Amino acid sequence: MSEGKPDFSKGSYYNNPIANRPVDDEEIIKQYPAFAHPNIWPAEDLPELEPAFLDMGRLLVDVGLLVARQCDKFVEKRCTGIVPSKLHSIIKDCRTPKGRLLHYFALKDEECDAGTSPEGEGEFSSWCGWHNDHGSLTALVPAMYIDKEGKEVPNPDPTSGLYIKSRSGDVVKGVVPLDHIAFQIGETACVHSGGWLHATPHCVRGATGPQAKGVSRETMAVFMEPEWAEPMNVPPGRTLEDVTHGSAAQYLPKGVPTLASRWKPEHDFGKFTEITLTSYY
Repeated sequence: MSEGKPDFSKGSYYNNPIANRPVDDEEIIKQYPAFAHPNIWPAEDLPELEPAFLDMGRLLVDVGLLVARQCDKFVEKRCTGIVPSKLHSIIKDCRTPKGRLLHYFALKDEECDAGTSPEGEGEFSSWCGWHNDHGSLTALVPAMYIDKEGKEVPNPDPTSGLYIKSRSGDVVKGVVPLDHIAFQIGETACVHSGGWLHATPHCVRGATGPQAKGVSRETMAVFMEPEWAEPMNVPPGRTLEDVTHGSAAQYLPKGVPTLASRWKPEHDFGKFTEITLTSYY
């Protein structure tokens, strides 16, 4: 949902990227199905999906742990009250990260013919609206583009793809080389670091032009985050204002709910997730 408009531009497939049944407690599974429900696979129709999804998901989490360690070093030099290795510990100890396969539907022919103008934030979000990820750290693989015959093709529109808001409020195209992994900071890392880490506002711009007709975009993201009971408090010596500035407030694109409108220090991550999803959907 973006500014009250349903999102029909993409389809998603979610599963746990590291374990098929992360939790055995049936009460926990019932109370927190978005976190703890066992994976469901199309084993008969697409048996190769499960091993490929899990292999990629585990790789992204493993690399995410390396990135988290560097983030922790950055924060610990500036925030003496923080628990050491906070982000790394959250990712290492969490049984319930979320893997998401994303299929961005080809834009309608008339949309491809019309094209888009680079002017205005709204023009950048035709495939996915502006938002912040609410978890701790997100891994993204480079996108693939598929034509209507099912063949992989180059990006048909050099202006399409991932866009981010920088810490100074500039809109920047995020180019991910084919042999790289991209990482984005989420709002929970912003909270736990006392605002030393900032969430990354981002969107995806659809491909237009005659070459883009019938071309879809495919990618995978892994959301690394705490489990449901993790407190959402700030480290000693940091304030609510430290957390809710920057990309949590003044640099947010229009229509994105602020962190301050969804988060309170007394929340746990489960409650924060519930409020956040409700605010978007």
